[in-house]
Formats: sequence, C-alpha cells, structure tokens
Amino acid sequence: MKPHLPLLCMCERCSAAFVGFSNEFAFSRPIDAGDYTAVYGYSRISPGNWLYFKESVKPGKVKSYFRTNEQEIIVVSYDGGQDMKFVFDHPAPVREKSAEGYRLLPAQSAQTLLGDNIYHTLRDKFGIAVGLVKDGDKDKLATLLEDGSVLFITLPEQAQNIPNDKLSDIVLNKLRQLFPDDVSRVSVTVGQGVVYLDGLVKSVMIKRSLRACINNMPRVRGCVDFTKVIAEPGMTDKRIENEIYMLLESFGRNVFDYKVEVANGKGSVSLCCFEGLCPKDLENRIAEVPGLQDLNFSMVSLPEREMRNRETCLEMEHSYSLNSLLQGAKIKVSFVDDKYLLEGRVHSAFQKQIALVNAVKMTLSTAVENRLRVAGNL
Repeated sequence: MKPHLPLLCMCERCSAAFVGFSNEFAFSRPIDAGDYTAVYGYSRISPGNWLYFKESVKPGKVKSYFRTNEQEIIVVSYDGGQDMKFVFDHPAPVREKSAEGYRLLPAQSAQTLLGDNIYHTLRDKFGIAVGLVKDGDKDKLATLLEDGSVLFITLPEQAQNIPNDKLSDIVLNKLRQLFPDDVSRVSVTVGQGVVYLDGLVKSVMIKRSLRACINNMPRVRGCVDFTKVIAEPGMTDKRIENEIYMLLESFGRNVFDYKVEVANGKGSVSLCCFEGLCPKDLENRIAEVPGLQDLNFSMVSLPEREMRNRETCLEMEHSYSLNSLLQGAKIKVSFVDDKYLLEGRVHSAFQKQIALVNAVKMTLSTAVENRLRVAGNL
C-alpha cells in the first residue's frame, strides 16, 4: 500500500509552507483499501497473490503455483469456495508493467491512489491513475490508458468527498460537543475531504485528541494539524524537563531506565517499566505537562521476574532509606545492561557522591551508573 497521509512541506527557497501528499490522495479511508491484484500474463505469480484472469468475474487468491517447461498449473480459491485449477500447456510470457500488481477498474476505483498502475477489465486496457477531478458535484478518478486516451470514472458514493461547507459544519459541531473549552481558539478549514486545523491549544494532549477525533470521523480523508501549544510563562526547557522527571519518579521502582530531553519545548522520553505495573495513561499524563509543545515517547515493558539481581537492588534501596546522610533523597536501583543504575533525586552533589560510594561498596566489582538528579526542592 502506498502511503497516503498528508504531509506538511516547506519550500527551501521561500520558506512557504504547503500541504503535500505522498503519491497524492487516497480516495477512501485506509480501512477500505483493497489489495493490488496480479493479472495473468502481466505479473509474476506467487502463492498468496490475488490473481485475475482476463474476462473473469472477479480475482481469486493463489493457493499454489507450479511451472515447468511445458505446463503452468495454478490453483485458485474464490471466496473460500471450491478451489479451481487452471492448466496452461504453454506457459505465458510475463509482460510485467507493475511489480506490485494493478488496481482492477472500475471495481477498485475507490481504492486507487495517484501513480497506481491500473487494468480496466471492461476495456481490456492498462494504464495509470493520474488525477482526481471534480465534475459538478461528483469526484472522478482520471486514468491515462496505454492508447493515450484519458478516462474519467465516477467514484462510488461512499468514496465521494462531502461538500466542504457541510463537512466543516460536521467537524465543528463534533469539536464543540467534545472540546467545548478548546474549540473557540481553533479554526477549521476543509478541502476535498481533508480537515486543516489552526490556532492554539492548552497542551500536547489536547492537540493529539483533536487530531485523533477528526481522523476517526467518517468520510474524513485526513487531518493536517497547524495548531500550537500555548506557551506557559516561565516554563523553560529545564523546568519542563524537571516536571517530566518528577512525574516519572512518582511511580517508584516500577518505572526505570528513563531518559528525558527537552529542546525548544519539544520533549523526547524513553523508559522501561514492569509489566502490569506501569500506568496505561503515562504518555497522556506526560503530554499534559504545561508548556510542552510536542512529545516523542517510547516505552519498553518487562516482566519483573526477569529483572536480574532484584534482591540486591531492593537491599540497596533499603540501605539508602536508613542512611542519615541521605535524608530526603528518593533513590531507586535497577540492574540494566550489566550494571546497577541509580535514579531519582538527591538534595546535593554530596548526597549524590555518597550514594555512588555506597553502591560501589555493596556491588563490589559490578559497574554502577549514577543518574541521580540534584534537585534543591524535594
């Protein structure tokens, strides 16, 4: 399947922003898209391919394929019914024009993307999809056939774009219903079934929720999001980073081996957690941090029983909690990549050093990585 999602592009000369599409428009939602189909004599054939024989009613799925110097034997299944066996005494030469197969028109006109190789079953002609045009109130697929003629095929009703003003009203009503406190700062523009959002939102969480809501609406081909998160006064990258660390540290030893970076308001967070003990809404909670403009989040879930040296980690944490020199510190210990990892917060560089020295004494020759943060207000 060719990609069909809208992309925000930037002109390198004039810095103008515009919306482009990889291989242009998908004429229906991804869930409706069908497979490319091999055409006998024009495609290499393998088991699992959808295969069409000229003048057939429909394509079938190849169950087996054998070819000798004298014969070609193909077994095809049609809708789970009785298999059909095709035997050709002289194998057909393959005149392949598209390695991935073809869209069969007019049946697959709704699933065709610009640039797709097509085979028009009624006209017995190959070609390529070259455009989407509006003829009156109907959307039509334009195809350039091998004889140089251009054919316009009216798309089926379910693939027709809703008129811009009507779709705009539908989207706005939905947003007013679900996001009453946010929609007043957001503008909605619609073109050819694509919804464009602009304006200000309170958080990355709201930004994502708006986009997901629109993308899940029927007959919407995609959402291009130009919205920006409202800047929070005084929320520097360092403060945003600290807020994220504080949130991760609040989950105790269930969340570990985390790395947080924030630059120009854009955050990158990676972490590990124990299966069944990590909150399912953790990414959403991070996305609600004030001032965060964007978020790249990745998480690895591990069974706690597989954590090596678990008892030693627990003993070290217990010893830190009893150490008078580490009063007020929040330290958790895990064993990652063949070394003990210290994470959490301490009051001072002195406490950080004390924690490392104690860890080295308890673990003997095993390596220790000290990621403890020095935070004045615990």
